[in-house]
Amino acid sequence: MKLTKYTHSCLCIESDTSHQKLIIDPGSLTTLPESLIDVAVIVVGEEHFDHFSADNITSLLSKNPTARVFSTPTVAESLKKSGIACQAITGNYEEVVGDFQLSLALSDHAPVYGASPCKVLAITVNDFLYCPSDSYTLTTKKIQVLALPTSGPWHKLSEAIDFANAIDSHYIVPTHNGLYNEIGNRVANDSIRGNLNNQDREWVYLKDGESKDFA
Repeated sequence: MKLTKYTHSCLCIESDTSHQKLIIDPGSLTTLPESLIDVAVIVVGEEHFDHFSADNITSLLSKNPTARVFSTPTVAESLKKSGIACQAITGNYEEVVGDFQLSLALSDHAPVYGASPCKVLAITVNDFLYCPSDSYTLTTKKIQVLALPTSGPWHKLSEAIDFANAIDSHYIVPTHNGLYNEIGNRVANDSIRGNLNNQDREWVYLKDGESKDFA
């Protein structure tokens, strides 16, 4: 699988066999390439603007009209008003779409202050990648790549460290980090990486548009 990171929290997973793509969180902070084709799946983790952009989804669907869209009930209802079909996830859900085995779980957004502001999807793809969205929802699955949020108004480095240590993954890719400049990213990355219980885990920092092929 090939993983490409775009601004803030947007990720693209590309299959090694068919080159089908799965897009996670094409939000308003993300400028997507015009040439993004062969998209089979779009998953929106939550309703906040940094994860959800109806304009970006409309643009993706204009080039990939058969792509399936999955999200929370709130996002699905919003997209329905724009004439876009979106499957609303209301609990735990699994489906194979093309080359992608999806495991989606509705969970609570981490509290910003006092209470959770909305629901999110915890996203597992092919036992390859786990993305908790804006939460510290744990998974018991062994996965190859943890997409680890490293910034946000709800985020605490100490909680991110505990969360990362509780997930069984070989690689960690920091995401949800568009609120930092490079100095902030370096501080957050070093703080989390230096406190991992297993220092053999590989930390893969991808800048906007950068990719890595994972064996």
